[in-house]
Amino acid sequence: MVLTLAQYAAGDLDVVLDDGETVSLRVETRYPDDGHVAIHVVDVPPSVQVALRLRVPHWAEGATLTAGGRTHPAEPGWAAVPGALSAGDAVQLQIPVQPRTTTADPRIDAVRGTLAVERGPLVLCLESVDLPDGVALEQVRLPSTAPLAPEGDGARVDVRVVALPDERPGALPFGTLSEASGSHGGEVPDRAGEATAQVCLVPYHRWAERGPSTMRIFLPTT
Repeated sequence: MVLTLAQYAAGDLDVVLDDGETVSLRVETRYPDDGHVAIHVVDVPPSVQVALRLRVPHWAEGATLTAGGRTHPAEPGWAAVPGALSAGDAVQLQIPVQPRTTTADPRIDAVRGTLAVERGPLVLCLESVDLPDGVALEQVRLPSTAPLAPEGDGARVDVRVVALPDERPGALPFGTLSEASGSHGGEVPDRAGEATAQVCLVPYHRWAERGPSTMRIFLPTT
């Protein structure tokens, strides 16, 4: 039989098989804050052959699986642990959880020409409370090549702060990624008057925990 582990949280697992026997595992991890998942086989009945497979998220390019003293690449999808499980076995899955950008689908008008930032399975957002004084969310532009750095359980990045153009009724909010040298409709703020700022992005599930705020997930890019 194959035992499948699809979600990662620290704890002890007792899996009761059809014949009443029990397979016991211990999972040690701080996921999603850390991408290291250690699985210890506590007990496997000698009368059963049990294999183990682990879920590798679709975004986890570069994940690795270590079992039997050997480390192998773990492609997104399912990673099968070689051989049958025995008591005392240890398996380690390393999932990369560094911040990364995700491009919005250009067919969706409201987010065309924007980027979101994710860290592992978490979607991050920019809250107004993390902006410099006098800067509004609408002024923030996320350069497509800006390096992202981990910050707590979120990320830190340098953004551009632009002057807001005059609104034109009926205009789409942002351009496409191919229009990096200009903005939709030809309205381009004077870059000589722009500023940069370093901002922190926090997990979306923590939005408004520090008081009332506005928030944006998809940030216009340049």
